[in-house]
Amino acid sequence: SNIRELEGALIRLLAYASLEGVDITLDLAKKLLKDVCMTQMKAISIEFIQKTTADYYQLPDDMMRAKTRKKEIAMARQIAMYLCKSLTEHSLKTIGLHFGGRDHSTVIHAIETVENMTARDAKIADQIDHIRNKIEIAMI
Repeated sequence: SNIRELEGALIRLLAYASLEGVDITLDLAKKLLKDVCMTQMKAISIEFIQKTTADYYQLPDDMMRAKTRKKEIAMARQIAMYLCKSLTEHSLKTIGLHFGGRDHSTVIHAIETVENMTARDAKIADQIDHIRNKIEIAMI
C-alpha cells in the first residue's frame, strides 16, 4: 500500500507541475503532498519538541521547564514554545503548563519574541528551521 501511495503522490505532483507549467520545487512538493504526509505522521508531542530543542542547544531536557532566566536557556525555551504552537494543536495554556507551569501570556510573549528574532536574524531563523526539520523527519 505504501508503494501505491508514493506512486500516486508522485503522479499528482508531476500532473500539477505539468498542468500549471511550473517547476517542481521542495515547497511545491510540501504543499501538494502535505495531506499524504500528515496521514503518515505520528503525533508530535510537546515533550518531543522540548527534547529536540534542548538537544540542539546542548541543554539538559529539564531546562525547558526550569525557572531560570539565563539568556541561552530562555531563548531555547521560547523557541520550543514557538515550535509547540506551530507544530501541535495544543492550546497556549497547555503549552505553558508543559514549560514549568507558565501562563498562556508567557507563551504569547515567547511566540512574539521568536517571530521578531527570526525577522531580524537569519541565523536564528536557520536554527529554528533545522530544529523543525529534525522534529518533522523524526515523526515520519
